[in-house]
Amino acid sequence: MATERPGAGLPEGWDVLVAAVLAVVVTARLAFVLDDARMAGLPGWAFGVSHLLALADLATIAFRRSHAVPALVAATVIPLVSMLLPTRSALIGVGVLICSYTVASRLPQVRATVVVSACAAGHMLGGLLLSVAGADHGGLLTFWGVARGDVPGMAAAVTVAYLLPATLGFSVRSRRAAKVREAERIAGEQEERARAAVAEERARIARELHDIAAHDLSAIVVQAGAADRLLDRDPAAARATLRAIRAQGRDTLVSMRALVGIMRESETGTDLDSAGGRAPTLAGLEETVRRSCTTGMDVELRAKGEPRPLPVTVDLAASRLVREALVNARRHSPGASVSVTTAFGDAEFVVAVRNSSPARTPPPAEPNGGHGLLGMRERVNHAGGELTIGPQPDGGWLVSATFPLERP
Repeated sequence: MATERPGAGLPEGWDVLVAAVLAVVVTARLAFVLDDARMAGLPGWAFGVSHLLALADLATIAFRRSHAVPALVAATVIPLVSMLLPTRSALIGVGVLICSYTVASRLPQVRATVVVSACAAGHMLGGLLLSVAGADHGGLLTFWGVARGDVPGMAAAVTVAYLLPATLGFSVRSRRAAKVREAERIAGEQEERARAAVAEERARIARELHDIAAHDLSAIVVQAGAADRLLDRDPAAARATLRAIRAQGRDTLVSMRALVGIMRESETGTDLDSAGGRAPTLAGLEETVRRSCTTGMDVELRAKGEPRPLPVTVDLAASRLVREALVNARRHSPGASVSVTTAFGDAEFVVAVRNSSPARTPPPAEPNGGHGLLGMRERVNHAGGELTIGPQPDGGWLVSATFPLERP
């Protein structure tokens, strides 16, 4: 079973660095210990073997993340082996403390409990057996301060050496898991709100395009009746009317095809203007700007290029973009000057709303706001355009959409 990683923690490279630094300290201390050994008449090989065991114990720190259980098992066995020596390094036993914490903080709680308990029991049993056989545990961190043959003291020392780091590890793992669950919950709520906003906007698009298509079909019927009346007395006018019918029918067909893939999942809510009519088109931008000015906004309308008819989806997306951008500017940049620019090119149409930095402090943002931008992007993408939104160097804000058009 792979170890879980609910929290990032320190990278493994830091573990290797810590182990290396401690190894240098132990090695530097070895020279002084050998002098004391010669004075005490102890064999030098014992200090060499004890030093190697200390290095092996420190090596478990370097591998505690990638091989948590084997590292704890090795850290459990090494102090017991060192009891067979007449002397031992003072740092032997550090691996037990650190690896017990690692196992508890990274493995599932049940498995970690079993592993730590088994290692603690094995360590205590091995220490007791070696102690009965005449081995000495003096100087080991896992039996620190316990007299030889003191069974309750050895049990208490081993319990502390394993249990305290493991308890800390369980606590850290629990906090990490709680943070992960909270982050997943927040992300799920945000994703759900985003899906709901997109679904609502798609329903609005479907209703508006349905209204436009119905209007165009009614116009086609009226023009067809006029062409029928003109067919005998004014053939040229009848042909012109038929050409207009063909052009309008083509635009309506494009709009109907654009409806494919849009599911009208909700009938709640409306997207009508304040007068209760159908959403305004690009031809009503002057009226939209005039209404914004009556609310105290400083809005300027600029037109570039030679205007020409737009596809219905582009017309609607551009109109709604301007309306929503003006609402956002009034809400988030009070007192700022705003410019609305429409530009007709040979193969594209650009509409942009740019506002300067706010003249007054805007009110605090709503905690669940931001869905307007999702709806705006959905509309523009649906019409085949690209949306650009972002701050400007002067502290203002730009909302711009570029739609591809057929060359005139």
